[in-house]
Amino acid sequence: MRVMVLGSGGREHCIAWKIAQNPEVKELFCVPGNGGMSTFATCVSLSSIEDILCFAQEKSIDLTIVGPESPLSLGIVDAFLEKRKAIIGPDRRGTLLESSKVFAKEFMKRYGIPTAPFTVFDSKEEALEVLRKRHDFPVVIKADGLASGKGVYIAWDFDEALLAVFELMVDRKFGTSGERIVIEEYLEGEEATVMVLFDGRSYRFLPSSQDHKKVGEGDIGPNTGGMGAYSPTPVVSEEILGADKTPWVLEFNARLGDPEAQAVLPRIRNDWLEVNMAIWEGNLHKVNLEVLNETALCVVLASRGYPGHFERGKRIEGLESFTNLFEDDVFLFHAGTERKEDGWYTAGGRVLNVCALGEDLYRAYERAYAAVSRIRFEGMYYRRDIGFRVLKRKGP
Repeated sequence: MRVMVLGSGGREHCIAWKIAQNPEVKELFCVPGNGGMSTFATCVSLSSIEDILCFAQEKSIDLTIVGPESPLSLGIVDAFLEKRKAIIGPDRRGTLLESSKVFAKEFMKRYGIPTAPFTVFDSKEEALEVLRKRHDFPVVIKADGLASGKGVYIAWDFDEALLAVFELMVDRKFGTSGERIVIEEYLEGEEATVMVLFDGRSYRFLPSSQDHKKVGEGDIGPNTGGMGAYSPTPVVSEEILGADKTPWVLEFNARLGDPEAQAVLPRIRNDWLEVNMAIWEGNLHKVNLEVLNETALCVVLASRGYPGHFERGKRIEGLESFTNLFEDDVFLFHAGTERKEDGWYTAGGRVLNVCALGEDLYRAYERAYAAVSRIRFEGMYYRRDIGFRVLKRKGP
């Protein structure tokens, strides 16, 4: 089989790694891929949906798996389906659940899905007029469109709310994504991720996980695309999955989370290509997901300055100590890396994902951070407290 994975981050490296384990995969293409993916797949730089579709036709690609949200929002699935090319992901309208916060909130309201009360604003004047009259802070302010996981602000007072509105609607920090904003009530509690596979008729829950969105330890600072995750999380109980309890929905994603996928997929025993083919063929009801009992923990190594301005081109040391992707239950997934003749260099804000399995969260934590200590590059930054909520509750 010939398979194509779209994307260039740690999530896509993890997906491609799982796909490559199937012996039937004769050719694996990653578009555009990254340095780590280039070690076992062919990375191709293509700039448009039309180019990607033409490439899939020319190479007789049997299955395409979409990693990030951007091509989904641009309608890549619609284009592939029109040509009857196999692809995994929702169509453009289905992706609106992620690509438009306004659409998602109104969808939840319409169908009675518990979510924070909200108001939509099309102008900064209207938003600020309402915010000036508020006496109950904090509030959550969200860009309507895609912002790589960074378009959410928690404003603890009017001044912080004012700054958020100006960054989104005046400075256009996230481009057209900030033309409309959602202001919603702040919900107390812990956030968790439950990813679901769906083939149009049947669904399967993937193991739960918990992301760490804030850049700083103890969950402080601005939002990022995610600084680390672990799986499973006790926040998601069997009662919640069985609908005996009702969780509140913060947001929908139309694809696997990043870095949640890097903590979840290593726990899946199933052949990932076979699972995805079952989704495409409408046979997901025949799939029995097999999940390792171990806990997985993923640490994101980022460039100094992320999620703001950061430098690229810093030499990465220590990767040679990882002889393969699986070593003592440790997994190394590349995100923003570039492979040159003389070694590895940084090429993004989130550079590497170091993940580990353990019989419990403590052992997974120890293994992951021991592996992190073997890697270094100028300006390397990472949170040292992934999983801190559980570790703090349970103690040493």
